[in-house]
Amino acid sequence: MSSSCVLDNIWQSYQATIDCFKIAGRSVKRDEYSFLAKTDFIGTLPEKADELIRKSRSDADDYVILSLWAVFERQLFEYLQRISKKISVNNESVFNKQLQNKIEDEIEYWKLDAILDLFKVVVSPELIGNAKQIKRYRDWVAHRNPKKGAPANVPPKTAYEILSCILDRIETHPDLEDARETA
Repeated sequence: MSSSCVLDNIWQSYQATIDCFKIAGRSVKRDEYSFLAKTDFIGTLPEKADELIRKSRSDADDYVILSLWAVFERQLFEYLQRISKKISVNNESVFNKQLQNKIEDEIEYWKLDAILDLFKVVVSPELIGNAKQIKRYRDWVAHRNPKKGAPANVPPKTAYEILSCILDRIETHPDLEDARETA
């Protein structure tokens, strides 16, 4: 499965979630109790239910950013690991094997900004910069450090499009053909 397909699955689930919020909001406003049966909305004032739905929608927007970023990051790690393995297999040497082992063992500890910078030669620096903005927002969502101000909000669709575009460009760039996953 290509990397972007993994992001597509997350995006489709998010879209379904957003549709559910719309349905819930409409049901609450219309007192459609048959739709609300066996939910916590029964007996809740419409204003309170609407507030909860809006808050949940905002949370879902943040959580999809976390999810998209986690999968994107994992795809970058796996891609670099495949590259190092192919280098080691295609050009066997003690050094190449040691390099592969180091990448395998320590890639989880590398700074993501440095990993993103590696790809600037195959993906436009502007897209890499956009990914770094998504990462800053993701970090803020995950940690909410009150000492650091909130970065610019990243709309979920924008994050999805940027991260998918980067993965697609990495997967299809002719310079990286040897590192593509073969099924």
